[in-house]
Amino acid sequence: MVISLDDVRDRYALPSVDQLLADLDAGETLPAPFYYAPEIHQLEQEKIFSKSWQYACHESAVAKPGDYAVTRAGAIPIIVTHGRDGQLRGFVNVCRHRLHSIAEENGNKPLLQCPYHGWTYGLDGKLKTAPRSQREPNFDCSTISLEPVSVERWDQWIFVNPDPNAAPLATVTADIRSRTDELNADLRDYEFQIRYEYDMECNWKLWAENAVECYHCPTLHSTSFGKTYHTSPDDYAIDSSDNTIWHAGPIKWLPTNVDPEGLKGFRFAFTFPSSFFALDDYVGFIGSIQPVGPQKSWAFVDMYAKPGADPIVVKEWLDMWDRTLIEDKRATDIQQIGYNSGRVRAGRLLLDSESPLQSFMRTAVTALSS
Repeated sequence: MVISLDDVRDRYALPSVDQLLADLDAGETLPAPFYYAPEIHQLEQEKIFSKSWQYACHESAVAKPGDYAVTRAGAIPIIVTHGRDGQLRGFVNVCRHRLHSIAEENGNKPLLQCPYHGWTYGLDGKLKTAPRSQREPNFDCSTISLEPVSVERWDQWIFVNPDPNAAPLATVTADIRSRTDELNADLRDYEFQIRYEYDMECNWKLWAENAVECYHCPTLHSTSFGKTYHTSPDDYAIDSSDNTIWHAGPIKWLPTNVDPEGLKGFRFAFTFPSSFFALDDYVGFIGSIQPVGPQKSWAFVDMYAKPGADPIVVKEWLDMWDRTLIEDKRATDIQQIGYNSGRVRAGRLLLDSESPLQSFMRTAVTALSS
C-alpha cells in the first residue's frame, strides 16, 4: 500500500508540514510518532533510503576486475561489481528468478551465480544462463538483467544510491568538499584495524541525531570522547547544511611528549541520511546507520589507524571509540522508551549547541513530504 505523510499526519494527529517546519525553526524536535510509527518507517524506506547516496565500501573491496561487494541501503540489498572493462556498477542484490540474493559476502568471480537455482549473471548484471531455460518457449536470457542502482566514488569511498537515475553525488557533497578533501587525503594513508557493529533498540534517527551533536559529550562521554577532545562550545566547531554536517575539535588527551601545535585534531563529516567519517592524528573511521524496523537499527564503524602511530596509543584510542559508541547505544535505547511513552509530544532543542539536529530533522521532513 502506498502511503503519504498526509496519511500518517491524520492517523497520529500530527501538524501540517508547514507547521512542522515552523516548529523546527522555533527549536522543537520532530513529534514523537516520527520515532516509532510503522508508517513513518515505511515512508522513510520509500522517500529517503531508496533515493539517497549511502556509504557502501572502501575502494579496496572492489579494486580488481571480478571483485564484488555487498551492502544495504535501508531495506534494499545491493551488490557493487568491478567489471572486466574496469567499470564499477551497482545492482539490487536479488536474482530475477525467485528473488534470492546473488551473494552474501564480498568476493571475486568472473560471473555471479545465484546459489538457489544457479542463474548466472555477468558482472554487467546481464543474465548469461539459466538451467533448463532451453526447455522453455520464448525464454530469452538477453532480456533479463539485475536491477541497476547508481554507484560513485567519493575519494577512496564507494557510495551507492538505489535510484538508477539519481542526481550526481556531488549535488549532496558540494557544501562540504572543501573540508573533506583534506580529511580524506589524510585518511587515505590510514590502515584498517577492526569493524565495530552495534544493534540498537531505537529508531535510526535517534542514533543519527546523537551522532551529529556534541552537546551530550561532556556528560555522556566524560571518560571517553569527552576525555579525548575539547568539547566546550568555544572549542568545538559545528556547521551544517541541507545534506551535510561538519564537526571539528582539538585533542585534549595527549600522549606523552606530543606537541599539540602539530596536531590537526578531530574532524567529522556526516551526509544525510546515514553515512559518516572522521579522523584525528591517530585513528580514523567510516560507518553507517541503517534502519531495521520502526524501533530497531544497526550501525557499523570501520576503524583505521595512522601508520607509524604508537600501538599503545592506537589501542587506547580504539577502545575509547568503542566505549563512546556503546554509550551512544545505551543513551538512544533509553531515549526510545521516552518517545514511546506517549506523554511528551516533542523535545526542545538548544539551537546554539544543537543546530545540526534542526538541519537533520528539516531535511527528513522535506524528504518525507516530497
